Amino acid sequence: MAIIAFWNESEKENGQTLSIIAIANQMAIEHNFRILVVDACFHDKTILKAFWKDKENKTVQVLNAGKIDVSSGAEGLVSAVASNKATPEIVTNYTRIVYKNRLDILLGLKTEIPEEHEKSLMLYKDLISTANRYYDLILVDVQKGYRIPSSKVLINQADLIIYTMPPNLININNFLELRETDELIGSRKVMPLLAKSDEYSSYNVRNTSRYIKEKGTIPCIPYDVRFMEATNEARTSKYFTSQKLSTSKNGEDFFKEIERACVAIINKLN
Repeated sequence: MAIIAFWNESEKENGQTLSIIAIANQMAIEHNFRILVVDACFHDKTILKAFWKDKENKTVQVLNAGKIDVSSGAEGLVSAVASNKATPEIVTNYTRIVYKNRLDILLGLKTEIPEEHEKSLMLYKDLISTANRYYDLILVDVQKGYRIPSSKVLINQADLIIYTMPPNLININNFLELRETDELIGSRKVMPLLAKSDEYSSYNVRNTSRYIKEKGTIPCIPYDVRFMEATNEARTSKYFTSQKLSTSKNGEDFFKEIERACVAIINKLN
């Protein structure tokens, strides 16, 4: 049982959420873990749209009329935590299932008011601790940025912090600076991950690994247009499961690198 936080100090887009989506799917399909993905980002529907279409979202609400509304799972769980009624079993009632007994997702809070979102997120530490008694791995998509109090709480709680960065010199240098000046980011529980990696970029995974003076090659999530399209069209789970059955070599390098990232995470936790 472990908590893994995906995070970056920059508030700009850096491939963090797509990285957590890719690794969660691969872990669920290829490794014997029961996984919960927690969306702790503000006003971001990337995870929702990667798995469910708008029509499916409305159907879920209708089927749950008069019952627990899993479309409002985060709000329900926050209320349960605030009243000391949260249990590992209750957590599962508010999540959506991607792969039964393998991958559940707790969708993000619906509020569009930053102050309300931040107030609720401060209760996520207890929520995640409770869920950690039920799941093998909890992957938390933490709100990007270093000045956000809840983000600091969640990355401090994690057993492993995946610092996601795109192949961009400014972002890579920011990581190096943080590693030198911040005790937490400079600790052994931080693993850098190159998101949207491009083999033909000057900052590909090999060059970046050398640049930041890592002993081995850091894990990466390659840029893959088919994966991007799948996450935009609610076909993510189908894309991963069909690839497992396919004899085609399309996307072979993409899936090899994701698996390498999964193994690196498991080894780091061990």
